[in-house]
Amino acid sequence: MTDIDPDAEPSLSEHEATQKVLRTDLAVGIGGAVLGYAEAGSALFDVLPVVVGVTLLTAVAVAVVEHDAVPGVYPEVAALASFLVLAGAVAGLVTVSPAPMTVDLAGALSGFGIGVLANRLLYGVVFAVPAYRLTRVREQS
Repeated sequence: MTDIDPDAEPSLSEHEATQKVLRTDLAVGIGGAVLGYAEAGSALFDVLPVVVGVTLLTAVAVAVVEHDAVPGVYPEVAALASFLVLAGAVAGLVTVSPAPMTVDLAGALSGFGIGVLANRLLYGVVFAVPAYRLTRVREQS
């Protein structure tokens, strides 16, 4: 990871970086939610616990990573750990659910999309986008 020069001019203003984060996460969230629904349709209501569980876990995982919430741990490590927990939870929910595997996975995809949207609604519309995420967006520009 490279150090950020505090005297250097950022490539994007805070407003531009926020707009880019909102656009990106809106696309990811809507894409996941719509693709999951397109795959399963109204059968998603049969796997509502999967959808809700993945939604909550995704929103929490993204918030933990973006807020650098684990002291002494690199955000990349927290992101990997969050991904593994989320993948394990999806595997567990899919195993326990009596619905067909394709419907469960479509529910997990929709839940992921809704979770990303919920997180970005909270930290992007209601509250400011976390500084860590803005810094990452600026580094990539």
